[in-house]
Amino acid sequence: MAAFTINTPMESTSNDRLKLALRVLTSRYDRTVKVSDSEIETLRSYFRGNAAGMSLDDLAVGVIQQQLNERTIRPKKAKGESA
Repeated sequence: MAAFTINTPMESTSNDRLKLALRVLTSRYDRTVKVSDSEIETLRSYFRGNAAGMSLDDLAVGVIQQQLNERTIRPKKAKGESA
């Protein structure tokens, strides 16, 4: 049975991207949640692909989908195993 690693530096970045995308989606329905223009630009930079013409909601959903697609559990390498 293989051991799996869950917490990686990449996952931390992924979590930050997911949190920002969720804040953007939430801000549409909850007026107490504010999203700055710089946060919107940051979200745009997270999206891989052409974001031209996309609504902010579609952009946030796209970022969430991309991050979830990348979240595969990677098997931890056995001691002495090369990369």
